[in-house]
Amino acid sequence: MPRGAGRPEVRWPPGDAAAAQAAEGAVCVGFSGGLDSTVLLHALHAVARAEGRELSAVHVHHGLSPNADRWAAHCGAECERLRIPLTIARVALDRASPLGLEGEARRARYAIYAARPEPFVALAHHRDDQAETVLLQLLRGTGLKGVSAMPRLRALNDRVTLYRPLLDRSREDLEAQARAAGLAWIDDESNESLAHDRNYLRHAVAPLLDARFPTWRLALARFASHASEAQALLDVLAAMDGLDESRLRLDATLPLERRTNALRTFLDANGLAMPSEARVREMARQLYDARDDAGIRIEHHGVILTRYRGEARIETPPVPALSQGGESGERIPWRGEPRVDLGSARGSVEFERAIGQGVAASRTREGDWYLAARGGGERMRLAAGRPSRTLKNLLQEHGVAPLERERLPLLFEGGRLVWAPGIGIAAEYACAPGEEGVKPLWRVAGKAPLC
Repeated sequence: MPRGAGRPEVRWPPGDAAAAQAAEGAVCVGFSGGLDSTVLLHALHAVARAEGRELSAVHVHHGLSPNADRWAAHCGAECERLRIPLTIARVALDRASPLGLEGEARRARYAIYAARPEPFVALAHHRDDQAETVLLQLLRGTGLKGVSAMPRLRALNDRVTLYRPLLDRSREDLEAQARAAGLAWIDDESNESLAHDRNYLRHAVAPLLDARFPTWRLALARFASHASEAQALLDVLAAMDGLDESRLRLDATLPLERRTNALRTFLDANGLAMPSEARVREMARQLYDARDDAGIRIEHHGVILTRYRGEARIETPPVPALSQGGESGERIPWRGEPRVDLGSARGSVEFERAIGQGVAASRTREGDWYLAARGGGERMRLAAGRPSRTLKNLLQEHGVAPLERERLPLLFEGGRLVWAPGIGIAAEYACAPGEEGVKPLWRVAGKAPLC
């Protein structure tokens, strides 16, 4: 397709709060090289140039197509022409993933987006994508959350927000825009295969709906918006019924419908697959009706749901990424770098510079610093002038479940325990007010960070 010199003008609706918020920080475009993301890239480039905003792009190379290298080269050439910094992110997919190949590819893409340094990642989802997603989810029998509208802004984690500026535009509008501007894009041959559910809807079902119900996409988008509002109310109800980030208080006085709603919301908040109706009711029965000493353990989606002190917790089976600490055992050294990766199951520990918080920076410039798991017998003094306490007792007091304790990455200096996630920093290493400090933060996908 010929490449033109013009650029499409995609104007955000007047007073669009989402666009205004995204304008406050740097934006990275998820750039596949296809029609939709090409229009988005050029539109945001025009805005960035006119208003002095910072813009970059990322292309996720899945390696699934024989043309994948050619697509990456096309994206590189287009971004070079526009002088937009581009990252080519190659991912290795697990073809045996229970998510399926499409789901695994999506998981890999979103992991790349979540790791971007920019506060906003812009994606080119449009109105047709919205309608197709709603129809697919309805056919799969999903709940309200599944058929809720894709929001214009959605927090991916505590650092990165997804931004979808084109949700009010149709695919037809975008193609007309691209052709008028003489843009060049790539066509993924897999988009023509009817083996994929979305493609079957797009090529076989949508034309029939267009002929009989020409406004069906608008109708489904409107339905999705109503479903999103209803789901927001259910989320509020779940919070009233005991949901608090990674924990769910188990109130046995709740009726079945509110129990299952709270449990579904809890599972979704932790990124877990939604079980069948019968399965979620049985899980709720076991968790809510059991005694605290019953030792409930329910395996689901690669994790274990437990009941501990009247709360539902999610535990991950231990993985051998860290060996035990103390004076012996293997360790992961820390030499002042801002991030230490612990493996996909354990996440990472980040070290943020701060004033008056964290470990005194002056203490970290010498000594033998390392991360390790519990070895047994560790002690900490959390406040000056107070006696030291065993880590075991501190973990119990803070309500850390037994299996979760074994996964904690502890920071040591010369065999002395300095920091335990969710517990705190040893008083003798703590930063004084106004002093330069280093604040450790443990991040694991799907969980709130612990400092």
